Amino acid sequence: MIQKQKYLTASLLVLLVCGLLYSDVREKRAIDSSSLLRRSNLALEHDVSLIQELHSPFGKEEHIIPESDRKDLKDIKYVSFGSSHTWGATLKNRDEETYVKQLAKPYFENGVNHGIRSSGPNYPANCLYSLIGEEHFDVIVLEFYMHAYEGLMELAVRLRQRFPDAVMVFVHHWMPLQIVNEGMRNERNRPVNLDEYRNNMAFGSDFIHNPEFHELIKTTPDQWRFNKIYDGIEKLSKEVANAVNGYIVKTPLNDKRDGDGGWVHFGDQLLSTDSFHPSPKAHAFIANQVRDIVDRVGVPKNPRVEPFAQKDQCYNWLMDGNIDPSISYGSGFKLTNMPNTQKYSLEFQNDVPLEGNNYITVNNGSDDTMDMFVGYLTTSPEQKYPMVEASRSNGQKFELKPKPENTYGGKSIHVPEMVHLGFMKPKTTLNVYFTPLEESEWPFRITSIMIIPRVESDNKDFHSIGGSPLP
Repeated sequence: MIQKQKYLTASLLVLLVCGLLYSDVREKRAIDSSSLLRRSNLALEHDVSLIQELHSPFGKEEHIIPESDRKDLKDIKYVSFGSSHTWGATLKNRDEETYVKQLAKPYFENGVNHGIRSSGPNYPANCLYSLIGEEHFDVIVLEFYMHAYEGLMELAVRLRQRFPDAVMVFVHHWMPLQIVNEGMRNERNRPVNLDEYRNNMAFGSDFIHNPEFHELIKTTPDQWRFNKIYDGIEKLSKEVANAVNGYIVKTPLNDKRDGDGGWVHFGDQLLSTDSFHPSPKAHAFIANQVRDIVDRVGVPKNPRVEPFAQKDQCYNWLMDGNIDPSISYGSGFKLTNMPNTQKYSLEFQNDVPLEGNNYITVNNGSDDTMDMFVGYLTTSPEQKYPMVEASRSNGQKFELKPKPENTYGGKSIHVPEMVHLGFMKPKTTLNVYFTPLEESEWPFRITSIMIIPRVESDNKDFHSIGGSPLP
């Protein structure tokens, strides 16, 4: 186990050093915008103002595969990791409209979408083996811009170790809460973001498509800017791309407010009906940027695939309601389709006697000591769930807070949170008991179990799922 930890840590350091040494080797490469727009079906009169920029790989000189050594397009395998933006929220046909499916078109089965709604990179970073198993991929796209601190480096490194020859691309998709007006202040004396402004002015979630809002925005101080608080995320995103020799692609954004080529114009085209998630045109825009990279550099016919440095045991039933037979639970829990959603959880049954019924049983089938985590649902800013205590037979107790650590800029959210419940010795079975400590509007809900290798990392946000040192 110690050898695995050293391997991951050493590899991460080597990749980081390489990235820092060569980060300025190549400049951005501009692509003709008119051809991009034709392919993306952005048909407005002034869409020639959309400029596509591709970052060349950060880690080393770009390696172009000779045509004779390239894999046929029909054989290229694509995979995407990301949040609801990647999953395809608001799209009518996720199986064809998400950017990873558009990349694989017409061979849709070659595009695998591992986007998870309301999720950051921590889960796939720790559960990569459980997610992809022995599947091989040539092109890897990651969309975790807003959650970069939560394990993006660790996920990228694990993917690069597994697929040394894969093309890796990081997607930056902007959203209204990232745009603020320096001339307008909220009650916290901070610049008002675009989502706050539309709410204050009583516009619905489709505001970015509303002509009345387009006219109203012209009356505000012309000081709308990309929020500087995201500068750190921007810097980290580039460091991650540096470390794994990846590319960064972005949906277009500038400081121009209205008119042709302004961000209102971009938002009207590239944001969906909720003015938050990518529209079908945005998915096409992203797919075409990635496709240009793949067409230019190529994919080798026989790419290397290295063994996993570590294997995990992760179980997530949020999206499909399927719980692995290795997990059992008492009558105090019931697998439930949550109201008005397509999501599932193990829901605490408040009408069942607590004593002896409030447990979940898990098994560590590995030969190594592993960390154990539970994923449960939280809300913010309002509290819908109870404070819960988790306990083990050895007397250890853990607090499960009803609100997430990340407040998402004050936006109303309903998201999973991960809590570390100690470690499990090799080949052992464990019962964990859950006790709500207060009454609540909604019952306590569990969505995942993670039994993962112990990984050394200096990233405190990764430690929130990565575990603590052995006692």
